[in-house]
Amino acid sequence: MKVLKFRIKNYKSIIDSGDCYFSEKLTVLAGKNESGKTSILEALEDFHEDKEIRDSAKPLIGDGNPEISITFEIDKEQINNILEKIEAPQITENVTAVTLFKKYKVASYNLGNDTRSVLGMPIIYTQQKELVVLLMSEISKALKEQGVEIPELKEKRLDAFKTEIDALQTSINASSFENKDYVIEKISKVLEAIDLHYEQEAKAEKFSENFVKDHLPYFILFSSFEDVFPESVDLATLSNNEWAQDLQEVSSFEIKKITSTNEQEQENHERSVNVDFSDKFKEFWTQDDIKLEIKKDGEKLKFRIIENDVSYKPEQRSKGQQWYLGFYIKIVSKINDSKPNILLIDEPGLYLHAKAQKDLLKVLKDHSSNYPVVFSTHSPYLIESNDLESVRLVEKKDNNKEGSRILGKIHAHTTANKETMTPILTAIGLGVNDSILNLEQKNNIVVEGPADVFYLQAFKILYPDTTNINFINGGGAPNMGMVGAILEGWGANVLYLFDNDSGKTQGMKKLDSWKVLPDQIKEVLSSDDTAIEDIFSSDDFKKHVLENEKLTFKIKNSDYMKNKDKVLTARKFLQNTKGKKITLDTVTKKNITSLLSQLNFAHDEE
Repeated sequence: MKVLKFRIKNYKSIIDSGDCYFSEKLTVLAGKNESGKTSILEALEDFHEDKEIRDSAKPLIGDGNPEISITFEIDKEQINNILEKIEAPQITENVTAVTLFKKYKVASYNLGNDTRSVLGMPIIYTQQKELVVLLMSEISKALKEQGVEIPELKEKRLDAFKTEIDALQTSINASSFENKDYVIEKISKVLEAIDLHYEQEAKAEKFSENFVKDHLPYFILFSSFEDVFPESVDLATLSNNEWAQDLQEVSSFEIKKITSTNEQEQENHERSVNVDFSDKFKEFWTQDDIKLEIKKDGEKLKFRIIENDVSYKPEQRSKGQQWYLGFYIKIVSKINDSKPNILLIDEPGLYLHAKAQKDLLKVLKDHSSNYPVVFSTHSPYLIESNDLESVRLVEKKDNNKEGSRILGKIHAHTTANKETMTPILTAIGLGVNDSILNLEQKNNIVVEGPADVFYLQAFKILYPDTTNINFINGGGAPNMGMVGAILEGWGANVLYLFDNDSGKTQGMKKLDSWKVLPDQIKEVLSSDDTAIEDIFSSDDFKKHVLENEKLTFKIKNSDYMKNKDKVLTARKFLQNTKGKKITLDTVTKKNITSLLSQLNFAHDEE
């Protein structure tokens, strides 16, 4: 199962977040303070099975009720297992998107309308109500001369109305009206119509209950920084101590062995754990050469941090080091947990300097699972310039009328508040600046827009040995020269890559004013009026990019994508290249390898 996207409505400062897609592993909520990042994490936490939407979630703007929805991608076998349990017809689709809703003050989860239709249990309330109204009109006409009081539906719930119809049926059965049989038949149809609606609702409710029970992950929010490395734990409470249990998950530490009455076994285990955990942690904390030491002392298990052969109590080290140790053990244990967990982390870089934040990012990336890790930040050190597809900008307008919103597409930056964009822009700058010392990122290709970046990053994944370059969004063909000039000012090598269309003509005019040499200018395809989407054969584009082989359009891929979301489509293709095996046909392979082969730098071997 895969967690696809979420949407939040009427939650604190959020009126409507819109659909926000989770990234493949890490999803970064970036933005300035008070923009609504924490509210998003809290809303996702409220989606947890054992929680209700908190009272404090009531909206700051308007009078709507909070509502959270999450969409999951689940395969046919898993879906059909649930349908079999509730004795419902099985589906034939290979993969199904299941959307669950959670609403304020409503105990159960609801299925989205599209999900219900796919599962064969669509909402039929309106049509059944219309049928009931029609049948009641016919009953009323039939009993017009009998002086019988006919119930009116009006604003009543159907179940309340059914009670009144049951009473009417009892009354008619006891009567001797001439058209009694006709009326009884109509009443039976009214009851059938109402029952059919509630049977459908019961079926949908049973499906959502089983889905939640069998597949809904836990949503765990880390917002407290008080859970630091402990000084000691009583041996008597060790087996029930959450800290000790987490330490077991991330190292060779075993509560049973450390509390062993066999002194030799216990001491050997101490030494083994101290070496094992210190070696593991060293990879993810590069600031200082520190070691973790555990030691049984009487009826306590003591924890110490060793630095330069000096033993320190955890409280004697910096707040950042204490928190990082505690966080590392907690977060890795939850990711390794047998239960599916979606981890939500609020400002994890709060106590950490720049290098430690980069170490923290490595922990999150290297220990990520099939379920998303979502964290908020306004620090550029927790954003990678070569992974901007994972960033979701969170912004709140100064007028406070529109509420917080999530710019799920990085290319929406033209409307984003400058302060919101600061961590993104800084991250890009840092990434390029680092490339002066890092030959792996010294060579840069400036492209027209983010869709080009995503496709080219995907091509690098598909053909990892072809080229060793960094792709930079030029912000549109006319701006590419300015972006390239900044890169060259930082000491980077630069080429410019254009689609072969009108944008290229405009861009090259601008490049001329920046004194760009002709051999620095490249094109995606040599054919006129083509864009990066045309690098794919029509079949490959439909199958691997649009993920719909049934499409029958005959025009160029780039023409088909006009007025469609090019960036989201490109980003999804990039995500698929990370998680699926993609086999391209000969035409597409030839076009991609031809493109990558021309992206060579004269300085590569210096």
